[in-house]
Amino acid sequence: MTARFALIPWLLIAGGCVTSFTGSAQVAGGRPGCERKCRSIGLEMQAFVFMGEYSTACVCDTPGRAEHAGAAAATAAVVGVMTQMQAAQDEFCAREDCARFGD
Repeated sequence: MTARFALIPWLLIAGGCVTSFTGSAQVAGGRPGCERKCRSIGLEMQAFVFMGEYSTACVCDTPGRAEHAGAAAATAAVVGVMTQMQAAQDEFCAREDCARFGD
């Protein structure tokens, strides 16, 4: 019985965790900036993704795989992750006053 009561505060704390993002939501320099980022880590840019008006992203892959079908899957994965991140932030802001956090 004591273990149950000890678990309740932990669940309340864990349920109140806030997801935060750092850095710019836009790739600096647009498509050319994305190409530079990918090259700087030894990869080749496969796609430059716009996610609404608020964010862009690079999809990088090993050189020579531009025709590979995996590029489309990687692009879809990036869009999915960013959509989930935005939804989580929107949900939090619906519950809390985001203005007090500077969002």
